This record gives sequence, C-alpha cells and structure tokens, in this order.
Amino acid sequence: MLRSIEPSDEALAERVGEGDIVAFATLYDRYARRVYAWATRILGPGDADDATQEVFLRLWDRARQFDPARGLFGAWFAAVSRHEIIGRARRRGREQRLVASEEIDELLAQAPDPRPSVEARAWMTERDALLAAAVRELPAEQRRVIVMAYFGGLSQSEIAAAISAPLGTVKKRTSLALAKLRRAIAQHGSAPAREG
Repeated sequence: MLRSIEPSDEALAERVGEGDIVAFATLYDRYARRVYAWATRILGPGDADDATQEVFLRLWDRARQFDPARGLFGAWFAAVSRHEIIGRARRRGREQRLVASEEIDELLAQAPDPRPSVEARAWMTERDALLAAAVRELPAEQRRVIVMAYFGGLSQSEIAAAISAPLGTVKKRTSLALAKLRRAIAQHGSAPAREG
C-alpha cells in the first residue's frame, strides 16, 4: 500500500511560482495561523486580516523569487511576512510601535515559566521555550531593547530616542542581551533540558 507523502514547502513554493492555486492553498493552510497571530500581536486584531491577506498576495506574486539553494521556505516566508507586518507598523507611526513593543515586553516579563513535560518534546519546541525563558531572564533594560528592535522594528537610534538613552548605551545593552541569548542556546545544545 502506498503512503501519501505531503509535498515540502519548497516544492509547493515552486508550484505557486508556476501559478498552482492548490499549492498556494496548501501553503496558506500551513502558514496562515502563524502569520495572523504575528500580525495580531504587532498590529492588533483590526488590521491583522488585511496584513495576512497582503502577506499571502506577496507570496503569490513573489514565489518565483524563492531559491531553495539559499535556505528553507519557512525562513524566506518569515522574512516576507515580517517585512510586510513591520512595514505596516512603521506606517502607523512610531508611537504605536512603541506601545506594541512595550506590551510585548510586559507579556514576556509576566509569562509563566514553561516547564517541559516529562514526555520528550521536539528539539525546536524545547529551543523555543528556552529562548523565551532566556529573554524573560534578561535584565529589564536589555530585554526592552531586544523587544523594541525585533518586535517593534525600531532601529537602535529610534530605541535610544524612545528610552532617552545614549545610542552607545542601547548598543551595549543589545550586545549584552544577544550574548546572553547565544550562551543560553549554546548551553541547551550541549546539555539535556532541565525538568521542573
């Protein structure tokens, strides 16, 4: 009996580039929830539908630009999504981006500590949980610049202006935070996950 094998994202992207609507629908089913959740977090529920629709229109128009030799489809599509969502946030104005990044910062600071279950989890899930915990454990001023840069899409100069700190201070905080996050990931790679 032959088993049906799901096509890879990369194969589907190639088919979308050739105008295959079924391949497009399959990628939509695989990625729409993630894109919508990210858009909701950054833009709010009122604008998330439009942003998600625009991201998938970009996929339809630009699928031919995806080159599997340069990386996985998921990473490429995340960059397309991030570009659209952050671009919309920038157009809404710096103040709204600051509010959004501060809300995300609060969520990360208050999020409960995710304890791994006794059952084995996929490596990616463990790594994501570890990274979220590592971000939560950063000193508040370091966590804030990371959140403002990544989720708010702010440049280091914009962050410096927003928090009334010298640019050098923002760069130092960013550098320290990234070094701590790298160490947390490296330690995870060489040691088994801790159980609660």
